[in-house]
Amino acid sequence: MTYTVKARETYCEDKVLRDADVTVTDGRIAAVGAETAGEIIDCSAWRLLPGLIDMHVHGGNGVDVMDATDEALNNLSSYKLREGVTAFCPTTLTMPLEAIYSAIDAVKRAMKNAPGAKVLGAFLEGPYLDPKYKGAHPEGSIRDIALDEIKELVTYGDGAVTSIAIAPDKANAMEAIALVESLGVKARIGHSSAPYAQAKQAIDAGARIAIHTFNAMSPLNHREPGMVGAILGDDRIFGEVIADFVHIHPACVDLVIKAKGVDKTVLITDCSRAGGLPDGEYVLGELPIRVINSVARTMEGALASSTIGLMTAVKNVHQSLGYHLRDAVNMASLQPARALGLDKALGSIAPGKQADLVAIDDDFNVKFVMVDGKPFFAPFC
Repeated sequence: MTYTVKARETYCEDKVLRDADVTVTDGRIAAVGAETAGEIIDCSAWRLLPGLIDMHVHGGNGVDVMDATDEALNNLSSYKLREGVTAFCPTTLTMPLEAIYSAIDAVKRAMKNAPGAKVLGAFLEGPYLDPKYKGAHPEGSIRDIALDEIKELVTYGDGAVTSIAIAPDKANAMEAIALVESLGVKARIGHSSAPYAQAKQAIDAGARIAIHTFNAMSPLNHREPGMVGAILGDDRIFGEVIADFVHIHPACVDLVIKAKGVDKTVLITDCSRAGGLPDGEYVLGELPIRVINSVARTMEGALASSTIGLMTAVKNVHQSLGYHLRDAVNMASLQPARALGLDKALGSIAPGKQADLVAIDDDFNVKFVMVDGKPFFAPFC
């Protein structure tokens, strides 16, 4: 099947084209700016962006990845289209191993059958975390690092585990990071009280993604730069950011982008099942949470994931911090693709890449989404 998508502006990796047609054939981008061919999809009143990639999301629309059911993952896949997300990493929580294995099973099935945004594979955020910086992860299920256990999780996933969180201050952390990377899985570091030198050691060992920079990690101090200092100062590692302006102050979001550059900053949602729903009481994994004014917290008051959509994060970085829309979009599409090692196929509008596209109006409302060449029109679910 061939489509031509017409748009007012088309946001490519390094430029913005006006009135440029994007031709899609058999699920891939065949040409940008070529003559019209096949069925016309008229987005000429809107901006055309690459599909967004949320590489850290726990849930939304009333479901949680730890529900570990086809219904939950399919619901989340459809829901993510609302925010212009065409691919995502379902993210687990620290729970007993049998619950994590059940979530991996659900992710395996969703990678083949998801009805909306495609599933790239699971991010296991836990159980190898530091209790001091556990955030909303239940301390009772946090585990010591066992290399055989980690290898078994990856082997069991059979390609369904894309990354694993490792706290650098835990015993055997450096060996675990090296093992994870040797297995073709990305090691993400965070939820840790590691000092600067230990965080640098983790990067030396192969860690290339920092989990929600500033949140749940040893802070920046002028005498002990902590994990934050190591992440901001090392060009080898991507820094995730929750740009809801609640998890970290807008000035600190700006600081991360300035320190890391737009090419090493990744916008994420870290969204919970409360995403897209009214204020109220919900459950994150096995922890009860309360959402007031769209801010989710545990009953003890700790921040518990977010309720933000990824397109809102893009809007915040563009409109509130003043970054070019192209750069804000790249931080939610191209950079997560690069961080996951998938940028040859995903993350930008370019010939040969998978046809993952999103059209937005001037108010950042998502009007049209295409996933692997399959068109979806608002309302999505």
